[in-house]
Amino acid sequence: MTKEDTLKILNLIENVYPLVTMKSETVLRWMAQCESMDYSLLLKNLALHMRKQPYPPVLNELLENANNEGANLEWLDEYSFRPQKC
Repeated sequence: MTKEDTLKILNLIENVYPLVTMKSETVLRWMAQCESMDYSLLLKNLALHMRKQPYPPVLNELLENANNEGANLEWLDEYSFRPQKC
């Protein structure tokens, strides 16, 4: 994957989960780890995740292609919440 592909994935995550914004460390880690990944496979795994989970994915969830049915709150380490407008 290119850096542009990685940014497309991260942008999609932010659009689907509007209260979430990426930390700069998260963006850099995704770019480093996604270089050797297949964009279409990662996008497919993201689409599956979005259908099943109410929280944004952790990178490892998309890379491993594992069926994790339990609640996973590791995403709190990778994302921060945008303040809600009143």
